[in-house]
Amino acid sequence: MNTGAAVAMSGPMKRKIAAILAADVAGYSRLVSEDEEETLTRLGAFRQVFDDFVKRSGGRIFNTAGDSVMCEFDSAVEAVRCAIDIQESLRTRNRPYPPNRRLQFRIGITIGDVVERNGDLLGDGVNIAARLESLAEPGGICVSRSVHEAVANKISVPFRDIGERQVKNIPNRVHAFVVAWPAGEPEIPPATRPEAREPRSPGPWLLVGAGILAAAVFGVVIFGPSPSAPPIAPPKQAEAPVRPGEPIRQAETAPKQPEPTKQVETPPKPAEPAKEPARTEPTAQPPQPPLPADPAEAFAKLAQQGGILPNARTAPELYHNARIHEERGEPAQARRAYQALASLGTDYVDPHLRYAALLRVQDGRAGARQLYAGLMREKPARPLGLVHALQLEGAERRAKVEAFANANPDYAPAHYLLAEEHSEDRIGTQTLTDRRLEFDALERFLDAEAQGRLQPFFLDQSLLGQWLDKARKRKAAIESFFQSAPTKPTASFTRSNSGWTAAFALPEAATALSVRVGEAGEFKSTGFAQGADQRTGKPAPLPTIELPPGQERTTLYVRYDDATGRTAGPFPIAFDPQAALVASQREVLERFPNAWVAFRADMPNVLYYTHLISYRCAIEHAEMGLDEGPLVIDLPLPPCDETNPHAVPADMRPYAHLPKGVRSVSVQLTYADGTQSEVRSFRR
Repeated sequence: MNTGAAVAMSGPMKRKIAAILAADVAGYSRLVSEDEEETLTRLGAFRQVFDDFVKRSGGRIFNTAGDSVMCEFDSAVEAVRCAIDIQESLRTRNRPYPPNRRLQFRIGITIGDVVERNGDLLGDGVNIAARLESLAEPGGICVSRSVHEAVANKISVPFRDIGERQVKNIPNRVHAFVVAWPAGEPEIPPATRPEAREPRSPGPWLLVGAGILAAAVFGVVIFGPSPSAPPIAPPKQAEAPVRPGEPIRQAETAPKQPEPTKQVETPPKPAEPAKEPARTEPTAQPPQPPLPADPAEAFAKLAQQGGILPNARTAPELYHNARIHEERGEPAQARRAYQALASLGTDYVDPHLRYAALLRVQDGRAGARQLYAGLMREKPARPLGLVHALQLEGAERRAKVEAFANANPDYAPAHYLLAEEHSEDRIGTQTLTDRRLEFDALERFLDAEAQGRLQPFFLDQSLLGQWLDKARKRKAAIESFFQSAPTKPTASFTRSNSGWTAAFALPEAATALSVRVGEAGEFKSTGFAQGADQRTGKPAPLPTIELPPGQERTTLYVRYDDATGRTAGPFPIAFDPQAALVASQREVLERFPNAWVAFRADMPNVLYYTHLISYRCAIEHAEMGLDEGPLVIDLPLPPCDETNPHAVPADMRPYAHLPKGVRSVSVQLTYADGTQSEVRSFRR
């Protein structure tokens, strides 16, 4: 023994009671030999699911070896719930694969006295869990009697008693139970049946089965089939092989009319039981209940009533049971109820939204998407396609939901969910296009409500009420936004001696900008700045273009790509060179009023007003007052020259002579449109 091993063996030991879960992959060697790389990759993904459920259930993995896993739980209830969740989740992931390529775990669970040393667990509890695992079917769960007694009244899954079994290296026989999955589950192809790891004696259970078969055959031979009454119970002597402790109830669920075999001999006939058929009470199945006239009302009544409904068959009953199981923390049972509801092919959307949410928690988006793809193949229905689209992500999900809503305009819930895809809550920063699309979808949804077309799509009318309340508030908020916020590009025009500059202001962040001048021609990009726009992370488009000095009146068409890359526009912007010249010069005058006039220190009796002459196209006339006196002096301005508007004519003197002693002047402008500026004072 090396030093490391000696240290490990000599570590401190702690004895305790724990629930032990043992698991390994059925037929693992065969799977690896057929396709090693694919099997190992899938095992890694399945182990991640396995480990996540163990951690979520408060368990601890204390030993692994290849495909085997050993886990410890403080509670048998949590161990069994975890095992059920694991098998349900992995069953979904196995469905796309052919039966001989399905990677299925067997799971065994017991409660036992174990010894903990350096994090590992040893003892009979660990060994028995491993042996119980070998008794489980692929995809199944086998538990000891102690576990069954601990969870029988706490977990709503049926168990089947398989009796006492002699297992390898355990001196005493182990009384075991298996989880009795619904019909057809777990999916166990013949190629993955449990390998013969150890000889299994027929045991008392096989004797019980033989006794049941014989009793059933005798019953048929003696009494014959009766169209008016169910098969009569077999004679008492047929039950002789049953030993003490065997599950008598299993005989009651065995096939009652197996095919007769030639080796069966007719026993002595009892005293004319067939002549008194009236003594046997009919046990026919209860008739299928009629669908409720108002399923939503039926669901509401069940919600008030509470409790799990046995033999649930209608959509309200199955949805009620699924939600109760969710509230109790029983996801496996909830999934079965949701699955049964999905098979009905109804148009109700709310059960599928909850089912998909449960699947995402357990299996992730990929698992939920995979399951709904399978449901769509089995029994296509509109909510299946819509909810499948919701399991995608980002732009792909938005595109799929939009395509569904366009293809199914009468399926009103799709419009609300499409509005959600464009909402600020979903995408964060909302573009104007998103707001418009959200508004349009909300309007279609609320129109359906006004026409009374929403109720048939919801079992839980309280959810519909929440959707309607939110839809009305969001629509009102968007209307208010569009009434107050800029929603279209605008432009300002500046005239220089060399031509016009058009500067565009966009209502939101853009990733591209292009302009067309006039009614024909191509849109031309304005180009891009060197730096990136922090709002988009992309180069910002240049906001200006140049127009020739002689540009005539025309219309500019502007379009831009928003932060998501969607094109908005084109938006028309009228260009009138005369009006633009007046507006641009007035803007400069109002922005820089202190530059209207100026004193010169070397010429104390001269006042310069060159600035007013340069921007005279916006001014009808200018008036001046001295030392806060009345505005009685006109400042002469030359006519506007639209071909060279800022030039000072050669024969124009850009100054005025002031009387000696003047210490200040006041100036007021009358603009070309007749409005007046404030009176501005200028001191020497």
